[in-house]
Amino acid sequence: MAQTVRKAKPSNIHARLTKLRAGMTLELKPGSYRRPLVVSGKSGTQAEPIVIRGEKARLGPETPYEDYRIEANRLSAVQEAGGRYPGVYYLADDAMLILRDCQWVVVEDLEFDGCWPTAIYIDNCQHITLRGLDIRGGTFAIGATGTDTRHLLIEDCTWLQDVNAAGERDIASIRRKRRLETATPPDNPSLWGSIDWEEVHGTWEENQHRVDIDADHRGFDGDFFRAWTIAGYVIIRNNIIADAFNAVHFFNTAAASIVTDYCRNVLIEGNWFIRIRDNAIEPEDFAWNWTIRHNRFVDCYIPFSFEMQRSGYFYLYGNLGWNPHRPGPPLDDHTRGQLFKFPTVHAADGPHYVFNNSWMLRSPLIKKRRFSHLVHVNNAIDYYDEDGHRPPEGAEPFGPDWQSGDTGETPEEGRFTRQWEPLSIRFDADVVGHPHFPDALRQAGYPIGPSARGIRPDFADTTPGVPKGLRTTVHHPAERLEIALPDGQSLVAVDTGAAVGAWQGNRLISVDSPPFVQYWPEPNLPKRSKASPSSSAA
Repeated sequence: MAQTVRKAKPSNIHARLTKLRAGMTLELKPGSYRRPLVVSGKSGTQAEPIVIRGEKARLGPETPYEDYRIEANRLSAVQEAGGRYPGVYYLADDAMLILRDCQWVVVEDLEFDGCWPTAIYIDNCQHITLRGLDIRGGTFAIGATGTDTRHLLIEDCTWLQDVNAAGERDIASIRRKRRLETATPPDNPSLWGSIDWEEVHGTWEENQHRVDIDADHRGFDGDFFRAWTIAGYVIIRNNIIADAFNAVHFFNTAAASIVTDYCRNVLIEGNWFIRIRDNAIEPEDFAWNWTIRHNRFVDCYIPFSFEMQRSGYFYLYGNLGWNPHRPGPPLDDHTRGQLFKFPTVHAADGPHYVFNNSWMLRSPLIKKRRFSHLVHVNNAIDYYDEDGHRPPEGAEPFGPDWQSGDTGETPEEGRFTRQWEPLSIRFDADVVGHPHFPDALRQAGYPIGPSARGIRPDFADTTPGVPKGLRTTVHHPAERLEIALPDGQSLVAVDTGAAVGAWQGNRLISVDSPPFVQYWPEPNLPKRSKASPSSSAA
């Protein structure tokens, strides 16, 4: 059935929203929509979704960050004074667009400008599609809450948190050429280069930094997508996130008896993460059945923060990454970063596979602590030259104290664990261009497998943000890999004859999508006139 189309403008948008019904499309005329919009209790159907769209319709007060910065610091100080973590997280529902108790709603091709703290807030909704949105500024681009919230599709969106010309240039380059023309950080004062990490996220308990109302930048302490204990079934696909503090961030704080009902079934694919000052992908507490594939990471301080208490069935493959530039001002203590951040204690309900990814690094793979049931195979890893050193000083694969013994109370606070057998950890068939890999690390007590090779992968072009540059000019044979699935079955993810690294010839390595993606309930949507960023293409 054809959609019924209604028009709206800033003067009547609220009245039009109240009349939305299944099968209706509300087209917003070009203009500035400055008052918050609430869509509550509206239900479309799969055959007749509700669609809200509007090219050149700009939502938000267009507030510059500097006009919000002091207020964000004050609000964060209030949290700190009450014994809570300092930030504006508790005000995330103060959003420009709120979807509450809705089903089968599509929001597409809108612009959001200067929405502090939040552009879009989803509360207790199912079957929500957000696509083709351009979001500038905001502590949070998209927030999602509610234990019944599920089936969220977020695709072809862009978010530039710290608005600057370099970020706009990079987004335009990816949309036009599917690569970066240059990955040089912005010259002007920026979240990436001139703001100290502790001014955004520091606490007294962790680093003796209380909120400084005049000097801090707590308004940046947010995410592209922040979820608070939602059921799951989330696809985040083909988005561009640039100059932000965090990107994808899930919390799961449910009671122990029901914690496994949440933060399940997540696919993160084809996205670009550019100059992420803290964590690009961060499932906190508890999470299960995540696939992270075919993403591009350019200058991300920590691409994967996996400080979970318990998790299982993670599949990371076909990702590409470059981190040539050091973030932060000269005296910042948070500049080295690492590829994976792990917890002190972790329990695995299933395996975590990291295979056939390609990285150009200036940081450790893992700086410290431990993780259970980790399988790290067939990855191609090389290092940049920094200050005349290749690999850079401080880029030891398993942390600065990799040679230290197991004496002392906290031996894993300076290096990755050596308890590989009891924790079911396996590293093998990786090609790593670091002089300590694998022989010196084996001698230090790390039982790296026999197929690992300590040679450079021979990438074709290491220019940051050029995806096909991370193809190898030499075929390094990969190890055959069979992966376990959550239902007890298994499949061959890497077969005989494959190559180490993300690229297999002219294509990125591919594995069957999980069933929740294969059978994703797609709404019957009208054709879009706005072109997508096409960021998933090679």
